[in-house]
Amino acid sequence: MTGGSVGPGNDGFGGFTGETGTGMMGMGGMGMMSDRRLKQNIRKVGDHPAGFGLYLFDYRPEFAELCEGSDVFGAMADEVREVRPHAVSKHPSGYWMVDYAQLGITQH
Repeated sequence: MTGGSVGPGNDGFGGFTGETGTGMMGMGGMGMMSDRRLKQNIRKVGDHPAGFGLYLFDYRPEFAELCEGSDVFGAMADEVREVRPHAVSKHPSGYWMVDYAQLGITQH
């Protein structure tokens, strides 16, 4: 992916470089927990060319069994669903996930 804003926790739009973050539910087509309800301390750091925001956030500690981390870089599933619905799926827990590979964003 090219263009857009670059912010802290982002290595130039290609990777997630927050301090910690285990929001991944697997690699290769699986998604990252991106439901707004799982997040706190949300700070917008840029915009994706498709029209949704890019953020730094912390996962809420009460959801540590699903995801955890601080200064995690990602999007909000509700915003992504508006412009790229095929990149969003619902986890068995009922929370929304985003497949960042479908957005042209790679995770390291």
